[in-house]
Amino acid sequence: MGTFTSRRFFAGLAALTLFLVWAVPSPASAAPSASAAGPAASAAAKVDFFVKSYTLAPGASELIYTLLFADRVLPVASGAVSIQYRLVNQNPAFTLQEAGHPNNCSVDIQTLLTLDCGPYVTALTPAGVDSAVVGYVQVGSTAKPGDQATLTATMTVKGYAPVTRTAKIVAGEGVALTAADPEKERSAAPGATIDTPLTITNSSTGPAYGTAIVASAQYAFESRTQYSNCAYLDGVLTACVFPQTLAPGASYRVTMPLRVRKNTAAPGVQYAAWQWMTDEEFADFRQYVIKGGFGRLGPAGTGGVLTLTPVTTAKAGPPQATTQYTSHGLKLTVTGKKSTDLAALGAKAKGKKGAVVTASVGLVNKGPVAIDRSRVRGWPTVRFYTPKGTTAVRVPGRCFPMTSGGKIDENRPGAPGELRYSCDFFSLLKVGGSLKFAFGLRIDKVTRGARGSVAVGAPAEELKKTNNSAAIVINP
Repeated sequence: MGTFTSRRFFAGLAALTLFLVWAVPSPASAAPSASAAGPAASAAAKVDFFVKSYTLAPGASELIYTLLFADRVLPVASGAVSIQYRLVNQNPAFTLQEAGHPNNCSVDIQTLLTLDCGPYVTALTPAGVDSAVVGYVQVGSTAKPGDQATLTATMTVKGYAPVTRTAKIVAGEGVALTAADPEKERSAAPGATIDTPLTITNSSTGPAYGTAIVASAQYAFESRTQYSNCAYLDGVLTACVFPQTLAPGASYRVTMPLRVRKNTAAPGVQYAAWQWMTDEEFADFRQYVIKGGFGRLGPAGTGGVLTLTPVTTAKAGPPQATTQYTSHGLKLTVTGKKSTDLAALGAKAKGKKGAVVTASVGLVNKGPVAIDRSRVRGWPTVRFYTPKGTTAVRVPGRCFPMTSGGKIDENRPGAPGELRYSCDFFSLLKVGGSLKFAFGLRIDKVTRGARGSVAVGAPAEELKKTNNSAAIVINP
């Protein structure tokens, strides 16, 4: 099957609003193509972008996913980036659409062939940022399987030459896949085997020529066997391809060999989901992942081949696309008692009156269990107490003002000038992993050894309380 690669870790299944965020980012590089057009861009930064291709059943539509790149972190002002999508001289069954107003995309109502969008971005990066455009490509019911159109897009960044890229839109034969027992709940302790069967039915009147699964599972769901037609990250399944034909009306089952990872915190709740798609849809998805969208798929396993049973000999046929979102979900209640030691990380900084210094504070997970906040809210949090004689003028976006009584104002993320903050995160914190938040502090009064503090917000089950706080010292 080869190797699945990309720039960022898989972020989950959007339709289920599940997000899988890992603590350690992977290296990334874009293939930039447009350099600055004038003196303002003397640093010779380069920008580029990528538009996802689609295989859609007639009558279906999809959000246009677009990634924006620069060869370095390139801050952009509001309104400085625009993208125009066009279907020029294409099959009339292919059109564009907006989501209504107010929004960041506007379609030419007369033709539905031009869509102008203003991405919601504050910076372009080498890893790529999601444009967050809310525009759609749609395939009319008159399209026939195999019909194609080219979606042309031009990105303009203020001060830079425009860049044009294209994507392929293919009409696929509609395939209706139906998940049996789509929502499951189980309970198990860390280390326990939780093999999970997934059953799918081809509810179409014709065969389905090849399917795939894209998985979105938390770190606790460790694969006991890693198959060669599947991809994995840190032992967690991310995708499988099944080059088999599913007969019309027939049901097929695949069992995921899973265990609850031994260093999973308990008690707790963990989530997993598996989305079904055709092999053509997966090919589109994989190309977007390779460019940096959604996350990483990881390398293929080295074991045998995971198959759907019963098996029918595959046959050639037209491109296919699912006619509905089809998935399985699992809610796992982790039983028992297993906690970890979280130590606060303080900071020191020096500066003159009026200077803005950076204090990077946070926590480190000393083990023995991992903390996975990618799906569920909970502990720990990082609590920041502003040193005397300073003002917090730069505050991370995941930090919120906090009263002396511990009440958190979640309506003002990143608000400057407060005395106390509570900082949240939504990622995986492995054993040995650390988490930091960088505060910009303006020194209003120079006092040698001016102190603030950082503390770990954790419940009673956290293992060691003596290292839950650390000092922030200005001009030690």
